[in-house]
Amino acid sequence: MPRNPRIDVVGYYHVINRGINRDNIFLCDDDKCKFLDILSAAKKNYHFTVHSFCIMDNHYHLLIETQRNNLSLLMRYVNSQYACYFNKKMQRSGHLWQGRFKSWYVTSDNYLWLLIRYIEMNPVVAKMCPVGGEYPFSSSYCLLHGAQGELLHSSLLAEKDLLAWLVPLKQDELNELRQFEKSKLVKHDDDYILCTKLPLPDYFCSADFKMQRNWSIYRAISDGYKQSEIATLLHLSTAAVSRIAAIERAKHDLYHKIKQKGLLWSYDHDTEYDVQKSQLLVETVLKYSSLEDVEMVFRLYGHRFVKMVWQGRLLNDLRFKRLNYFLARVFFNMDVEANYFAEHKGSRADKLRLLAG
Repeated sequence: MPRNPRIDVVGYYHVINRGINRDNIFLCDDDKCKFLDILSAAKKNYHFTVHSFCIMDNHYHLLIETQRNNLSLLMRYVNSQYACYFNKKMQRSGHLWQGRFKSWYVTSDNYLWLLIRYIEMNPVVAKMCPVGGEYPFSSSYCLLHGAQGELLHSSLLAEKDLLAWLVPLKQDELNELRQFEKSKLVKHDDDYILCTKLPLPDYFCSADFKMQRNWSIYRAISDGYKQSEIATLLHLSTAAVSRIAAIERAKHDLYHKIKQKGLLWSYDHDTEYDVQKSQLLVETVLKYSSLEDVEMVFRLYGHRFVKMVWQGRLLNDLRFKRLNYFLARVFFNMDVEANYFAEHKGSRADKLRLLAG
């Protein structure tokens, strides 16, 4: 399955990456200083501000604000430069990082301040220092000890009485932070806004419950609900919910694959798949896509539904005589000859002639 596209717009981001296998990749103070030097050098070319950072032994946390749509570029530069330095120093080769960096787009002030405290208190939680602001490779230490250098030019931390404010997050605050991270974002104009999470029963209150149920299961999981919660509500097994969600996700992915091919040219670039687009997707795949995709719609939607779409949208269209013959013989097991479709009533052509008259 393709990876989800990364949000890359101007704004605040929490960025984290770990060493492969969670191994230590900052083995001494010099390594941590080198990483901060690389980050500082990157600012000249990629135009971003560092508001908070903490460099631990096997991972780092950054809160950065971009001025351009270049988050992926700047982090690729930072990670690759440090990997080259570390591999050369340790005379090793191969991947250094666990994978591509993780990032979360910061959507509110409350999220921002919880995040800063979480980042700055990492060393305290890990028992690397007794109180916040005393870990040398954190932004709060730099601010308290006048060691900001060229990297940290942020007024955010300066707004707080750090010694009083830097305390570990309580459990309810940690839960709130995790909820922010799980929240779904939707694109609005050139920005992303937080999509409010519905109460779970509201996903399944449609008048046409039977048609909407499977897609609603996928939506609820995408918005952060657990499969076990959905299974309990709908009196299904967790395995059944998982299977349904996998099928609906495959429909979603097929829709975007077809859209990227340009076969849904009349639709807005940001349109998303939903159950109302099922017939459109099946019709488009049957008409224009590959045999592999045709076989996929049969697996996802079932023989009966695909045949219903074919009969309603393609069978009477004389432009697709050869295609209809192929589908009839290969997929619908119809014992017909090619002239069956040549002689078949072309209702769409009749409508065009009526309009022309």
